[in-house]
Amino acid sequence: SEVKGNTGDLFRYRAMPWLLWKPLIWRWLSRLWLLGVSLGIGLMGSLMGCLVIVERGLPVTRVISRMTLQQILAEAVGEELIMNESNVVGFEDDGNKVTVFLENGQSYEGDLLVGADGIWSKVRKALLGSDAAVYSGYTCYTGIADFVPADINTIGYRVFLGHKQYFVSSDVGAGKMQWYAFHKEPPGGVDGPNGKKQRLLEIFAGWCDNVIDLILATDEEAILRRDIYDRRPSFTWGRGRVTLLGDSIHAMQPNMGQGGCMAIEDAYQLALELDKAWQKSIETGKPIDVVSSLRSYERARILRVAAIHGMARMAAMMASTYKAYLGVGLGPLSFLTKLRIPHPGRVGGRVFISRAMPLMLSWVLGGNSEKLEGRVPSCRLSEKASDQLQRWFQDDDALERALGGEWFLIPQGDDTEALPTISLSRDENRPTLIGRVSHEDFPGISVALPCPQVSERHAEISCKDGAYFVTDLRSEHGTWISDNEGRRHRLPPNFPTRFHPSFVIEFGGDKKAVFRVKVLKAPPKVTEHKSEMALQTV
Repeated sequence: SEVKGNTGDLFRYRAMPWLLWKPLIWRWLSRLWLLGVSLGIGLMGSLMGCLVIVERGLPVTRVISRMTLQQILAEAVGEELIMNESNVVGFEDDGNKVTVFLENGQSYEGDLLVGADGIWSKVRKALLGSDAAVYSGYTCYTGIADFVPADINTIGYRVFLGHKQYFVSSDVGAGKMQWYAFHKEPPGGVDGPNGKKQRLLEIFAGWCDNVIDLILATDEEAILRRDIYDRRPSFTWGRGRVTLLGDSIHAMQPNMGQGGCMAIEDAYQLALELDKAWQKSIETGKPIDVVSSLRSYERARILRVAAIHGMARMAAMMASTYKAYLGVGLGPLSFLTKLRIPHPGRVGGRVFISRAMPLMLSWVLGGNSEKLEGRVPSCRLSEKASDQLQRWFQDDDALERALGGEWFLIPQGDDTEALPTISLSRDENRPTLIGRVSHEDFPGISVALPCPQVSERHAEISCKDGAYFVTDLRSEHGTWISDNEGRRHRLPPNFPTRFHPSFVIEFGGDKKAVFRVKVLKAPPKVTEHKSEMALQTV
């Protein structure tokens, strides 16, 4: 779950009384990483969001596992007040009290009923009648893995876009990464036993290492699947002493990270209105006007929620219709993708987002700040994003040089048992020599590769100012590099050529000494399948 600035403010200041008594949640969130962002097409939305909320003095977005958040909230409320396995099947409002009927036959009375039972709400159905949820066209796989990316200190949140599918990953703290994989398909699909992980690897075959590594590092039983639905905005939220809150009335698509945030805003507004009614009751000596309080709460929330619901749908449409190059999805004209002509929608999207996004995010993320009395009009220093964040967004080279992990060459292919995993040194005075035999007199690291097309002194790898270069030493069969788009070329001799993470380097042309460049926080663990060992990090 993403705790955006608009919701973080509620937790920090007034929110609900029990959150003031139990500040545990904010202490826990403060230990999470501040988020930098890398978006697949260079969209600057999340960066702008970060800058907007810092300028307005709101807390920077943090991400927390939904299960952990639920546990923290349950502790704050008091677990003795929570009744599980108590599904509501109906209610009766006689004007003075509300009686709730549970599936197990029990019933309870109260002054009001708040239906917060999700998108398939039984309270909503009894209150507003049956109406169909709207399928987004996408199913979503989600998982959480023990995985620490090498760039965890610079990037905490990523969005990778593709044609009719996209992938989101997020640092949730404690050495774990949570991810969501969206794929366009009809609803109701079911995977076979232990089939989710394999299907994901097929769907996202050919995607970058950031995606594949996370999928491989996730246990099968930790992967869940659900179809994505939302509901059309409604201008009727309640009646009498009954109202709705969160997904039960405004279920929205997850693309803006505002579903849970809107529910928390709802809860704050509801508490505020009930508190006003209670204070007025004390002043006048009259009973608390519950019904008027509920209608005031609804009026305060309807338009804001409807607007953000529409924005979430628009964000989903933009993500799901993304096309990097002209020709994608055009069938017979797909050959145009080889020309790498940027798709007009991609270019237009950049222009629209650069101009409209700041205003939109200012309203979305700062929507409650004016209601928080006594709020300090600035973030704490610990909540401010790195001064380098904007530079990293504009300069891929600076972002790569900021990587905090170690660089490795990982053997690739079917026959890798004889090949070592090569650790590259950051010491500019200790280059790595690649050859058929080891050279003990070499003033650096000598690596021997027993392959027929590897020359005695084949290539040298060096580091300069945080960047890595490979130089072919006039080898007989050459040194080859394939970039992230699959373009392969032979290196000219004695000319240092820079390479990047996920590049593939071949020593010789017979595919016997093929290595993928990986940057990891810790050395890879050797597994039964050596070809996957780079993907199992700790």
